[in-house]
Amino acid sequence: MKPFNILIIISLIIIFGGFVFFKNEFNNFATTKSRTSELRRDMLNYLDYSDGALANAQRKGKSVLFFAATTWCQTCLELEKEIIERQAEIPEGVTILKVDYDNDKAMNQRYGVTSQHTLVVLDKNGQEVKRWLGGGFDTLLQQLKTI
Repeated sequence: MKPFNILIIISLIIIFGGFVFFKNEFNNFATTKSRTSELRRDMLNYLDYSDGALANAQRKGKSVLFFAATTWCQTCLELEKEIIERQAEIPEGVTILKVDYDNDKAMNQRYGVTSQHTLVVLDKNGQEVKRWLGGGFDTLLQQLKTI
């Protein structure tokens, strides 16, 4: 055999071997990335309201705190900023769902919300257990402790 042919055969063996060897590594990477994404989704405890987010929280047995907010309400914006910054302090069994007070009339009517910056807590069975108007993040945590 000519030296050039031997070089080509050896190169092909190395390339093929690399594909076989790294195939498992790529699969492990994809699986780990998928698990990490799922874990992040599970850890999210402050989301925009959607029927899916509500159903997901209830399926996991979490209490749900509806936060009726607007884009023009300064106290709503301040509370939202605090929720995002201090998200790690939200109790593990609680999911906060931000409801657009101006545009989600069905939610307002369903839960009797008549003012922005209203917070309504539902237990894991969807029953209202607490409601209050206004306050910052510390008030939110204090109210959740009494549930």
